[in-house]
Amino acid sequence: MILTSWRLDAQDPHFSQYYANPLYLNPAMTGLDSDVYFGLNYRSQWKSLDLPLEIAQFSMVYPILERGSQFKHRGGLGMSVYHETAGEANNFQTTSYTVSGAYNLFLKEDASQMISVGLQGGFITKRVNFNNLRWGSQYDPFIGFDATITPSLDLGTEASTFPVIHAGVVWYFDQGTKRLHSGVSGFVGFAASNLNQPNESLLDESGTESPLPTLYKAHGGLNLSMTRQVTISPNVLYMRQHNSQQVNAGLYLTYQVMGPRFRSNKLKIQLGTWYRFEDAFIISLGMMSKNMSFGFSYDFNNSTLRNFTGGNGAIEASISYRIVRGKGLRRFSTPLL
Repeated sequence: MILTSWRLDAQDPHFSQYYANPLYLNPAMTGLDSDVYFGLNYRSQWKSLDLPLEIAQFSMVYPILERGSQFKHRGGLGMSVYHETAGEANNFQTTSYTVSGAYNLFLKEDASQMISVGLQGGFITKRVNFNNLRWGSQYDPFIGFDATITPSLDLGTEASTFPVIHAGVVWYFDQGTKRLHSGVSGFVGFAASNLNQPNESLLDESGTESPLPTLYKAHGGLNLSMTRQVTISPNVLYMRQHNSQQVNAGLYLTYQVMGPRFRSNKLKIQLGTWYRFEDAFIISLGMMSKNMSFGFSYDFNNSTLRNFTGGNGAIEASISYRIVRGKGLRRFSTPLL
């Protein structure tokens, strides 16, 4: 009776540095970068519970540039892979493989406004290692747990693979010059993941289905140049999946290091502070150059979960590398962490 009176809600993985993982946030951001982009993200949480959740993701974007036309940046192609482990002894594992494409539509002749439309598709595999699980039927009244006893429960399949389809759109505007973080620029995006609502059930019984709910995301922000060196970027993210929702709000402060030694490499230091409502405070620190960026963030949990984690939060790291291709193009900016 107690078990049936409780309700459990789960959701897809999420990142605190979600702009450092653009293809996971919104497929339309495949068309954002005019350079070849490689990104790696890692997140770890709940280690103090002996039930750690870890996720790593690799992404790549290749821009589509049209030579000789007025608007050269036509879109981009991308691919992404993530692997998540959860539970004691990493019993539960999820792996995703997706490819994406985006098309850019410029709204003004000076290329100050752009809409990018993206589509993403691929496969997700969810796997459970039953060898590390213990069932009540495996306990002997005299000796206790006996691994040689076959569980009486039909365990079903150990893995399930299903297709997924995601889509998104982002509107960018940049009223400044062609220099990044000049004047005022901003963006508003919307994305929907798991549009096909695939069956993710691991049970063998015919007719047993567990449709993966569609995950809706809305995000946006501004880049405000306070001085030649200082930029403030307030941002917000809203996500909803079935009966679960999440809101992130905060801002980034970016400082561009001046001087002859940094003029060509454009070194920037970025500090971020965030609040994930009813869950955690987040701080982040990053460094960016012309070709590389690195970020680190920590989640300070402020919900009742902190009573069980001993006050330990989640750590997240990101690193990216760019091969510059789109020289001279207007660049539409989002925070890099």
